[in-house]
Order: sequence, then C-alpha cells, then structure tokens
Amino acid sequence: MPAERNSSPALVYVCNRRYLYLGRSRLLIRDLHSGAAALLVCLEGEVKFRAPGHEQWLSSASVLIPAGSRIAIDNRDAVLASCYLDAGRPDFALLRRQMAATCQGIHYHHRQGDYLAQELTQLRDEAPDFAEAQQRVEQILYRGACLPLPEVDPRVTHVVERLRTSAALNTSVGALAAEVGLSESGLIKLFALQVGVPLRRHRLWYRLIDFVRLTLAGTPSHEAIKVAGFSDAAHLSRCYSGFFGVNHSYAFSPRTHVRYLVPEETVPRPLSAGRASLAADPGLRAGEAGGARCP
Repeated sequence: MPAERNSSPALVYVCNRRYLYLGRSRLLIRDLHSGAAALLVCLEGEVKFRAPGHEQWLSSASVLIPAGSRIAIDNRDAVLASCYLDAGRPDFALLRRQMAATCQGIHYHHRQGDYLAQELTQLRDEAPDFAEAQQRVEQILYRGACLPLPEVDPRVTHVVERLRTSAALNTSVGALAAEVGLSESGLIKLFALQVGVPLRRHRLWYRLIDFVRLTLAGTPSHEAIKVAGFSDAAHLSRCYSGFFGVNHSYAFSPRTHVRYLVPEETVPRPLSAGRASLAADPGLRAGEAGGARCP
C-alpha cells in the first residue's frame, strides 16, 4: 500500500507474517477483497466502511477485516495504518474479542483504539529497524490479552507455514491434507473455518509478498511475477488491487513515496516440486530496502 509524496515517507514493513503499512497522508483506497485478515487503524480521523449488500456506511477509527471479506472503504478523512495479520497466530481471534461486530463478520471500534493509534503513530515516527518493529507490533496487538489465548489448530499452522515457504508451487490441497492427516474436504473446511478464506486464495497473499520482496531486490517486474507464482501481469494486478485497495499501476507511479524495511533474507527463487522456498521465514533479522519504488 503506497502513500502520496509528503515531507516524510510512509513506512512499510514487508513480512509474510505481519505486513505493516504506516501512512502519513490521506491516500484513497477502494474496495478490498484480501487473502489475509487485516486491522485498519486511523492515525488521524475516521474511516467509513460498508459491507457488500448494505447501503449504510459505518464510521470508526478501527476496523478488523476477516480474510476473504469484501468491503468498501472510504478513507478520504483518515490517515491509515494497516496491519495484515499472522494466520498462524491467534491475532484475529484475539482482536475481535475487543471490538464490536457487524452482521458480515467485520469488527470495529476497538476498545483500546486511542492506544493503538498512539503506539502506531509513534512507531511510524521513530521508524525502528525491522526486528524491533515486529516485536513492538506483537506487544501492541497482544496488550491486555486475556488468558488463555485462542488456539490455532496445529494442522492449520502447519499448512500456513507450508504456504509461506512454497507459495510459488501449486502444491495440491490433497497433498497438503495428507501431510496433516486430513481428507482434502476436511482440510478445506478446517482452513476456511480458522483462517476465514479458501486455502488457494490465502496462498496468493504469500505470492504477493514474495513479489514485493523480489521487486525491492531489483528483480524486473516480468521476472518477479513469474518467480512469485503468478500466471501473468493481469493476474498479479487483480490480486494487488484486491489485497491492497489501489491499482498496481498507481503503486509503481512516481508519486509513490514509501520507505520499505525488510528482513535480511534470501529473495524468493524459482521452485521445483521437490524444493522448499528460500523465502520461508522472515525471522527476526533486521534489514532495510531503501530507494526502491514498489507496491
């Protein structure tokens, strides 16, 4: 998610666990249809949102969007921070405990909304390295969490990790199900229940993160599209627009003014069916990509 040019750039912490955007200006985004759950927090103002089939717009300074949801966003009066949540952790289940719900499963009005805005604004302004930022986000999200924490089924956790480490591969759902001792239909149901989105669409989220990291590393766009596992540029563009709410062409325009921070890790490479991706785990190693224009 990019930002309009300003005296200081927006920040993006690129991660296939918690991908964090910290804006500085009122960038208009459009309808979202993401492959990952996301928490939107207004650093300034409020955002309006509307679920499909509903004419009424709701306003809030915080919105929790389940993975796979379709939602219309009007943030012309808000500066946003967006945290795409870790599907292998109970991020979403924990956050929804602290928010009001709509009939579409979208949550809003976080009980500690002022705290979230204050801490995320401070994080943006201090711009710590990758490792520190990830640790602080963990503390922000889990502050005041009631024990016991919600549990993520270990079979889902395993599949999520497999998707992260081999997103470019078209590993069949049946093969993944066999790894965790489930039938294909059983894994489809369990994954949708716990993650909230079909497995194949969630895999597209990790492919998109791989594409971003490849582009930041200087890989030509046409090659990054192929290595990340997208069928073509149109496929990448549709996913980018749905997941981030802005056009792919706009994200790469000269108006983009973003500082990207990434972990020090091997960039994703072409995969074979018997090989694990080298893009697996961002870990806690800190790194920074500067001077690159990217989605």
